[in-house]
Amino acid sequence: MCRFLIVFSLLVLTSCGPKSTSNRLIIKDSSIMNGTDVKASDVIASSTVGVFDAKNNAICTGTLISSNIVLTAAHCAPDRASDMKIVFSNDLDDTMYSRELDILQEYVLPVTDFKVGPTWNPNNETIEIDTGDIALVKFKGNLPRGFKPANFLADVSAIKKGAIVTVAGFGVNLVKTTKIDPKTYRNLEEAIQYGEVFCDEENGKKVNCFSIESSGDGILRTTTAPIASIYKTEIRLDERRAGTCNGDSGGPAFIQQNGQLYLFGVTSRGSALCNEVGVYTNALYYGSWIVETSKILK
Repeated sequence: MCRFLIVFSLLVLTSCGPKSTSNRLIIKDSSIMNGTDVKASDVIASSTVGVFDAKNNAICTGTLISSNIVLTAAHCAPDRASDMKIVFSNDLDDTMYSRELDILQEYVLPVTDFKVGPTWNPNNETIEIDTGDIALVKFKGNLPRGFKPANFLADVSAIKKGAIVTVAGFGVNLVKTTKIDPKTYRNLEEAIQYGEVFCDEENGKKVNCFSIESSGDGILRTTTAPIASIYKTEIRLDERRAGTCNGDSGGPAFIQQNGQLYLFGVTSRGSALCNEVGVYTNALYYGSWIVETSKILK
């Protein structure tokens, strides 16, 4: 089991209980949820970084957009900048727990400041669309060799239904569920709140309940999924075959043009079992905010 406590970063968007009636199910298996490991030499590895919350021992993912600024999700932001580290590696576990001081000094860099999106409200759980789940993080230190900022997508017409999106992250690569009896399960409501249990609701009662077990080992992975629907501030992907999961939050969403990947989105949230829909903040919509906020980060 990974030594990181994976943050349950994909918020429940729709009810999507398991389709099988067996007592124990494996919903998804292998990679970022049916993806592939990213090699250190791959272009995705050069701009995708780990966002580590030392206080809560939790990970998210981020995208390098300048020599000292990372784009990520607002819900990945810590209480204080000093709680956060930016990790430059395609294997977070290996780098974070290295015994070599020079590796830690070069590849695990301290955060000096961060800002969340102007409309982000973590206490408002009623918003389904336009959550403003975006943040900028500034870190201190030299950019490690081999890393460079991602290029933003300029041709917004490329964002259309059916277009194939490339996503990446350090999060969960296995989700297992076990059917439970909601009448006898201890602290059911608390478990649901923390993403440990998922239930359907019928006439105000919890039914068809499953405990959720997720695991991930901090390896950078990538996969693709098609665009299902488009909103002004968010893009949703059809992730029934592959997609992002817990710990991938804040990571990049790219569209390929002329053989190159261009950044347009930030992993925000999705279905509880990571097997239906993925929601990505449209970073291009926040372009002016990104430019202006980058100037005032300390």
